[in-house]
Parts: sequence; structure tokens; C-alpha cells
Amino acid sequence: MALSSPESRLLSALSEYLGIANQGRTASTQAAWAETLKRSILTLDTLESELAPLLDPRLRHFLESKSYRKAHDHLSARASSGLANSPAARQPWSG
Repeated sequence: MALSSPESRLLSALSEYLGIANQGRTASTQAAWAETLKRSILTLDTLESELAPLLDPRLRHFLESKSYRKAHDHLSARASSGLANSPAARQPWSG
């Protein structure tokens, strides 16, 4: 199933957050890294508030719980399953 535009925006923000969070281990300037991480979390909070009525309950639960890795994985799985099994990609069976 292809992601909706709001879900794609959310997946992008989640990917950015996870990338920033991983940089923390190697960031040379911890204060700058912390500020970047804070802005990323604020973006996710804003998207959560804005998109909550449009999101499926499971994804909404992940966001409310701040389980950003689970939310990312959930959306990524949906996106990749849509690409792998989209109606346009299916071949008719000629059995």
C-alpha cells in the first residue's frame, strides 16, 4: 500500500530524527547536536498533532508513546509492501 502524502511527510521526519539521534554518539559538539535533536522532536510533535486524525490507530499509538523507531518501521514496512505488491506491478496469471 502506498503511503499518503501526510504519511510520507511523517516518514521523512522520522528518518531525519533517527539519523540525528544516531549522530549523538559521534557528534563533536554536543550542544549543537542536542539543539538539532530538540528541533527534530518538535517537528515530530507538530506533525503528530496535525496528522493525528488521518493516521491509523497503531501509528498514532507509536507517536503518542514517542516510539519513533516503531513508527518509522511501521511506515517503512507499509511503504515497501506497497512497492512490492502494487496493482501496477502485478502480472496477470496465465496458468
